[in-house]
Parts: sequence; C-alpha cells; structure tokens
Amino acid sequence: MNNADQFRQNLISHTGLSESAISAAWPEWWSNAADSSISAQLELRFSLARKLGLDPRSIVDDNDSPRFIWDDSAKYKNFKGNDQNEKQVITSFGTSVARILLQGCKQEISLVGKSAISLRNSILLSQSNVGITELLSLLWGVGIPLVHLRVHPLSAKRMCAMTVQLNGKFAILLARDSRYPAHLIFHIAHEIAHIALGHLENKSALVDMTDSTDTSEERDHEEMEADLFALELLTGTNKPEFLTFGKGNSAQQLAGQMLMAGHERRIEPGVLALCYGYFTEKWPLANKALKYIYDSPKDAWVPINTMARDQLLWSNINYDSSSFIHAVLGGGK
Repeated sequence: MNNADQFRQNLISHTGLSESAISAAWPEWWSNAADSSISAQLELRFSLARKLGLDPRSIVDDNDSPRFIWDDSAKYKNFKGNDQNEKQVITSFGTSVARILLQGCKQEISLVGKSAISLRNSILLSQSNVGITELLSLLWGVGIPLVHLRVHPLSAKRMCAMTVQLNGKFAILLARDSRYPAHLIFHIAHEIAHIALGHLENKSALVDMTDSTDTSEERDHEEMEADLFALELLTGTNKPEFLTFGKGNSAQQLAGQMLMAGHERRIEPGVLALCYGYFTEKWPLANKALKYIYDSPKDAWVPINTMARDQLLWSNINYDSSSFIHAVLGGGK
C-alpha cells in the first residue's frame, strides 16, 4: 500500500480535486508515524472517501482508479466544457458536504410548493424587508442549511451555487464571492426558488455554474422561472415596472433614491439597485451605487458562515467531519 504522500498525489492527479479540498478533508489525527500502520492507512482512506464523495473500494487498492459516488445524478445549468469528470468532482464534493451539514440540522418544514409571495409575507410579519439575514433565518428556521464554500472542489472552474437534495431534505452551497450582500441575496433567493418550484425532482442536486444576474447567458425555462420567483420574493412582484424610476445621473444620486424607495416599498436597497441595473441594463451605475448604499465593502460570505456555525448542531456531527466543515467554512481546522 502506498504511503500517505503517494496516495495524496494519486488523488490529485487522478480525480481532479483541488489540493485545498483534499487538505480540508485530510484528518487532523493523521501523523507520519501512522504510515506504518495498515489499519491507520485504511481509516485515512475511508475518512477521505466519506468527505470527498469517493467510492472507498476504489481507493483501497492502489492499482485501482479513484471513482466518485455521485457522477450523473445532478442537473447542471450553463456548464461550459465537455469534461464529465469535472461534473463528478463538483457533484460528489457538494453532496458530501451537504450530507454532513444535514446531520447537524433538523429539517421539519418543506418549502416545496410554497409561493414566493407567501414566503415574503411570512418574513415581513416581523422584518422590515427581505435581506440576507432574513433569508438565512428563513432557511435555518425550516431546517435548510446554507453555507458559503471557502474551499472549492476544482482548482479553476468554480460554480456559482448548488442546491443538494438528499432523502427529501435540502442544503444550499454558495460559491460566488461578493463584497456587497445584494449580489448574494439574489443568489440565495434563486436557490430557494429551485427548491420551492420542484426543480430538483428526481435529481440529487442542481448546480448553477454562472451568475444568475448575468444577462449575457442564455437561460432555460427553469432558470427564468427561478429568477421571477426570486424577484417576487425580494420585491413583492415579478413585474416591477417601478424599477426604472431612477433618474439620477450619478451613483450617489441613484443610491439615495434606492435607500428611500427601499424603505417605502420594504425592499432591501442594494437588491433594488441591482434590479434597476437588471431592467435598465445600466449595470455599471447600479454596481457603483452599492458603495453608497452600504457603509463599506465587506466579505459578504462572513455573516453567512457565522450563522452556519451558530445554527449547526455540532454534537450531531462526528469530530472528523466537523473538522472538515470548519475548514470548508473558512475557519481552519
């Protein structure tokens, strides 16, 4: 049996997994002294298989090629390229992360079949608008874990977002970075839409490879349907004619209008600015307005993963897996 260093290099060269993903999954208890123990070697491989979505039988024998468990069970949106192996890497890594997250989460209420306006109204009963904290509270409240991946399965190609379904339960993984919450608010609402609209029926996952606000991408029926759902959830209507009312020539003027209108219409002002950009195609102006709407640019993933750490029932997750999730959340191991 190859030593651990040889085994690690074999994983990198034969699976396409990023070194950061393998490092995150590498168990803390491993030491070089364990190389001489066959039982420790086997436990190392089983541990990595559980966290990376690999068939354990395929990594016990060094003469075999590592194989992923989940290969063709996900639905991909706007995937560019013909490399089926990349899909296997993304699907298996994401599904493995979701499976661990669901161990630390009680999911008792289903969002399948819920309308956008009913979800919005339920949030507005106690909140002023539908922003990032409100969406996170909704998801964790019904038992749908959401995290922002700080470790990516592939070294180059990155997905935007992924929703995983396991035994009728859901988890959402975000991967697109932003310095302002407005961008991620729409991504979260878009993934909620996929769940509510039943887009994951008979599929283990749905992977959005591109930014759902990117109007340059050709979008299929499900993506457009999810966009409209998200728009209604965030603004109260999927036909917001009022979103073209911005008259300012500067980003600062537009920001002032968005702050005022957002308060009046109970819409998160940054989301309102992005909706304005979407419908007028004045994206540079809309994006510049964000720096006046928010106090300062910050990593928008931080509050997402902070809430995840607070909400997960860590006692339900074994130590080896919880160490992996802490690394995935960007907190080290």
